[in-house]
Amino acid sequence: MATTITGGCRCGQLRYSFEQDGPLLNYCCHCLDCQKSTASAFADQIIVATDALVLTGRAVTFSTERPSGGTTTNQHCPECFSRVCNANDVYPAMTIVRAGTLDDPSGLEPFAHIWVKQKRGWIVIADGVPTFEESPDPMEFMHFVMERRGS
Repeated sequence: MATTITGGCRCGQLRYSFEQDGPLLNYCCHCLDCQKSTASAFADQIIVATDALVLTGRAVTFSTERPSGGTTTNQHCPECFSRVCNANDVYPAMTIVRAGTLDDPSGLEPFAHIWVKQKRGWIVIADGVPTFEESPDPMEFMHFVMERRGS
């Protein structure tokens, strides 16, 4: 049964919702770009089907070329500057939502950690959670995603 998930920026002007059947597909990225863009130790992210995501309010987009390929387009609130989500044109069917923007982030448990070769030394990843030194092979990563969904 699908659940409606909601969230938005810090000031509430830019909102989103999406329908999710099964657990949220939450992972953490420890690359230096995510550390800089979040001003934190890693980015806590959720994979959402692009077609399912509905944004309301005003957004400012910012695009960057990715070293791994493609262009990532980020959606920010023009009022509080929160980055709400991003999508890479190499993977048009999925959008990455920042987990910290969820209205209810309780219960999130990452199914994987990527770019762990750049993670901070004090971060301890739970036993049994898959890790990838860099960006995982897309097919291997999708295997973990589908396993998490129970598909």
